[in-house]
Amino acid sequence: MRFMSIPPFERKIEILDFDFFVRSRLSQEIVIWPEQAFSLLGYMGWPNDPEGRAASATMMRGWIEGLRVIPPRLRQIQTDWARVADIFNTHLDLTKGDHQPRRGGSSIGKAIAIVAGSIRARGARPANLWRAWKQYKDVAHLVTAATILNLDALERTKVKSFGELGLDADRLAPFTIAMMMPDFVLSLALAFQEYGLGSTPHSREQPMLDPENLWRIAPDMNVVAVPPPVRKVSGEAIAILNARRAGNRGKAESFKITPVTTGTDTGHPSRKFLRRSRRVGVPGTSQVGISFARSQWRHQARCRTASTND
Repeated sequence: MRFMSIPPFERKIEILDFDFFVRSRLSQEIVIWPEQAFSLLGYMGWPNDPEGRAASATMMRGWIEGLRVIPPRLRQIQTDWARVADIFNTHLDLTKGDHQPRRGGSSIGKAIAIVAGSIRARGARPANLWRAWKQYKDVAHLVTAATILNLDALERTKVKSFGELGLDADRLAPFTIAMMMPDFVLSLALAFQEYGLGSTPHSREQPMLDPENLWRIAPDMNVVAVPPPVRKVSGEAIAILNARRAGNRGKAESFKITPVTTGTDTGHPSRKFLRRSRRVGVPGTSQVGISFARSQWRHQARCRTASTND
């Protein structure tokens, strides 16, 4: 059993008003919880590479001082995060919708078949999806949360911008979201963690997420779980499942993309670097296109924000 070594938040984080929380964070370019953000991103990007995690943390701390070093392969990493998020969220949809119970219910293989069949982008083939899942499955709950929150933020910019000093759509990416809102990412990821550890595939003893290797959120992180969104499985997805035959994972295809970065302080050159950067796209992502702003997901909370949003 592995727990991430992330400094706990100083006070309990309970997010009650999503719109207020997101807008208050993304209306500025200051990272409120830098140590938590740096550590979280290290695990998300380099789950089984301690040296890579350490190097990334050094780079990110350098941004506060105005350095402009970008973690290598950042855009490809985020593309893989999006694919993992597609797989994870589709698995949840199949479970909640109680699809194909006579054929074993939900599984990673079925989720990948749906994602591969639904995405019309280069690189979104079964082999690449399996590769991404294998590489990031130990942080699948984290990258899924960051991807969903990023798409939610993009939806909110369509309704109203985050202001002159805030982040615009071109600078939003899962990496940026985890940097600016590590507490929200961990709150949503905590619910995904509970689901993944409690979902055991048919005829198997191990749950969806490996309980020994998963990078768990420590109980003392001081975050309250946010329930994940659940969507109705489309007719296209059901048709893909009905036609599915196990065992065909396709062939991988390489994909080269350029990276992006973010800033951490309004008074340093890193802020200008953030403004010049372009959004890291997530080509091939269609399944996780859900937002807190317009989904059927309803969070049972009062219309106010917790005192943690200051």
